[in-house]
Amino acid sequence: MQITSVVKRNNMKSNSPFKQDKCAEAKAKKKAEYMKRKTKTSIKRVDGKMQKYEKPVTEKENLREFNAEINEFECVNGELKLKKGPEND
Repeated sequence: MQITSVVKRNNMKSNSPFKQDKCAEAKAKKKAEYMKRKTKTSIKRVDGKMQKYEKPVTEKENLREFNAEINEFECVNGELKLKKGPEND
């Protein structure tokens, strides 16, 4: 009896420490971008129209937003890219 295995290259994650380090580095860089923000752009209604404004944010809010949004990214060759999906088209 011969046993064969099928490997899907698209969904396969590398166990290479080199690629994992590059992904960890990319996530750390993305986190640093979130953490250095002092404000973020938001919108509010002014005289019946929507208007952009800069909303102050704390370090705690930055960390919460980073943790919520990091799952929307995937690491591809050491770079974070938005995952393909119905809500990210």
